[in-house]
Amino acid sequence: MYKKKVRGWSQHVDFMLMDDLCAFLALFLGFLIVEKTGTGVLRSRFFWMMVLETILVNQIVMIVMDTYHSVLHHSPWDEMLRLLAQTSYLVLILLVFQLLSQTNENNLSKIVLYAVPLYVLLCYIMRQAYKSFLKKKHHILNRHSLLIALEAPQIPTVVPRILRSNYGVYRFIGFAIMGDEASEEEARRALRQLWDQCPEVETIPIVATADTLEQYLTNSWVDEIYLDVSPEAELPVDLINNLMRMGITIHTALTNLDEIESRHKDVEWICGHLTITTSLGYITGRDVFLKRLMDIVGGLIGSIFTVILAIPVGLAILFTDPGPIFFKQTRIGENGKKFQMYKFRSMYKDAEKRKQQLAQETGQQDQLMFKLEHDPRIIGQKQLQSGKWKKGVGGWIRDLSIDEFPQFFNVLKGDMSLVGTRPPTVDEWNRYEPFHRSRMSTRPGITGLWQVSGRSKIRDFDTVVRLDREYIENWSLKRDLHILCKTVWVVLTKKGAM
Repeated sequence: MYKKKVRGWSQHVDFMLMDDLCAFLALFLGFLIVEKTGTGVLRSRFFWMMVLETILVNQIVMIVMDTYHSVLHHSPWDEMLRLLAQTSYLVLILLVFQLLSQTNENNLSKIVLYAVPLYVLLCYIMRQAYKSFLKKKHHILNRHSLLIALEAPQIPTVVPRILRSNYGVYRFIGFAIMGDEASEEEARRALRQLWDQCPEVETIPIVATADTLEQYLTNSWVDEIYLDVSPEAELPVDLINNLMRMGITIHTALTNLDEIESRHKDVEWICGHLTITTSLGYITGRDVFLKRLMDIVGGLIGSIFTVILAIPVGLAILFTDPGPIFFKQTRIGENGKKFQMYKFRSMYKDAEKRKQQLAQETGQQDQLMFKLEHDPRIIGQKQLQSGKWKKGVGGWIRDLSIDEFPQFFNVLKGDMSLVGTRPPTVDEWNRYEPFHRSRMSTRPGITGLWQVSGRSKIRDFDTVVRLDREYIENWSLKRDLHILCKTVWVVLTKKGAM
């Protein structure tokens, strides 16, 4: 029976428990160095509270950051960078907890000063040692035998990819050359050409052809078979069924899907049919929950700040240009859905009417993104006799991104996310080419990769689409957190503001 591999963070519980042990030891040694009382540490209520908080927060950080994704493939340097990032988030969250709880422990800062480097050192040593043990264990004990069945012309492209991606999980026992006119001599020539690139090929013999494969498997022990047939060839259904009846697990490669651009391909049952699902981006149910949870927490905090800002910002807008302090506009959301987006009004009330005239004057009537360096529609903005532009209330609101704060209400409603792609207006969406629409295959965000990569300095719409596609294709919670942190820096330094 084939044991399907566990996916997600739960397959790395062993590493996570080791991290918890390292956190306990680091805190114990930190308390021991500062307090100088061995037995007193274990009797300290504060010590055990710190241990409990640290372990719980560390578990959440590890799951959200997906710290152990492909952990056996991490280089020592990559492992150290991941560990430092994880530790930074852990310490930051714990410090916030301690500030909120108003802990009066005098030696806390000293304990942290010792415990953090001890934790990093212990974790790094234990991870590297445990990974080394696991790799040896895979090579010696746990490797399943795998037979590679493919056609001779496929050898130059398929075999190197299989060998590079094995990581000691399988022990290759041989090749079976498939096809109606299987040529062992052609296969041997192709394999000899790979000796320099993949020396391991020399030790893997050709053991069968399509005609002799069943007979070979009757007399030889094989755990699993990797079957790769060319797109032009007919799938050997009878052979697969016969081998499956023998109790052998068969992995059938779908090579005809290699030309599909999507980096994400998954096998799913849809309405009773087995399908290959391809998409620009991929997100698990767990990540959907965590991203939405992050949106709700961030949306609540942002909404509170919005209510607080509404008084001074609203008064500033009213005194300069009497009228509504909020601006509401129909925007395009995920997969073309329309929603009402809210902002603090930073432009004069007739801004939308003047947009078309300004677009014609600046030659942007056919552009998919309307931007002016000195937009006369912004409240208080005007050109002086000297030629210089005077910035008004609207300019300051936009420079500090204060106008974006009401969008936290959109985040709470579920129309938007904290991080995503910027939602276009309806007229912009109607002018999109088909490939432009890919940027709205995810929920739009208050900030995103485009904003932290140049903000208003990026005028080329194709660059915006490229950055948005890059964000969708490589999405992760860790990247969202990085973009949020970078957004704060970009706003405070006014980088790319217009």
